[in-house]
Amino acid sequence: MKLNYITVRVRKLEESIRFYEDLAGLHIRRRMEVNGGSIAFLGNAEGETMLELIEFPEGEKVEAKGMVMSYLSEDELESLREKAISLGYNPSEMIASGKKPKYFTVMDPDGITVEFSK
Repeated sequence: MKLNYITVRVRKLEESIRFYEDLAGLHIRRRMEVNGGSIAFLGNAEGETMLELIEFPEGEKVEAKGMVMSYLSEDELESLREKAISLGYNPSEMIASGKKPKYFTVMDPDGITVEFSK
């Protein structure tokens, strides 16, 4: 079995798209307007990572307490962390502990913790 995609109901679609394009390297694969709302499917170049972002003005919004999305970075981590800072985000310091690869975290526009490792 293969995970098809993860759906996140966001507050501001454009801000979320920008975050995942700029830091996770995802790109819009498909976009549509449905029943007064907007949906964007983002994916990596290989189509292995799919994220569906949905914004409906009256709809349920994401509550992300305890949720972490983890991305394996193709870029150097320190450069990616610096990019996050330059874009106005507040990433953590680099974390290296135990057997887990070195990583840092940053909150997406809806408060989801996003982890980048190499």
